[in-house]
Amino acid sequence: MKPIYFKFIFFIILVISLNKYTNAQDNSLKNCAKFLTSGFVSDGQEYLAKLDENNIAKFYTTFYGGSQYRIIACTDINNIPLILTVYDTEKNLLFCNKDHNYINYWNFTFTSTVDCIIEIEFDVENQIKDEVMLLIGFKEK
Repeated sequence: MKPIYFKFIFFIILVISLNKYTNAQDNSLKNCAKFLTSGFVSDGQEYLAKLDENNIAKFYTTFYGGSQYRIIACTDINNIPLILTVYDTEKNLLFCNKDHNYINYWNFTFTSTVDCIIEIEFDVENQIKDEVMLLIGFKEK
């Protein structure tokens, strides 16, 4: 083969590799804030919690009616799907990312003020002793 073909093949492999890397969703703790896009602004807090013996971290918050929100769940745990679930205080399911390819964020608007329980969970047998982070963003009116 001529040297030009080697360069062309190397270039194609490099482009494919870089494209795959840039499209990967890095939801690590250090990169969590990058999901506050599209006009969402942080509420100013990072909710950090250790997983309990069932590999669940729970967060309690109030969402005000008429405001548009984005919640973001982040972890440094790789290769295990992060389950993000939102319930009202009666434990009625409002959202679960299992139904949405385990995406780590959700955009929503409530028509009235609602107290919620947000759970971040890993469905594995052994206990994980890591931390997870929840960010809450809102759109300024």
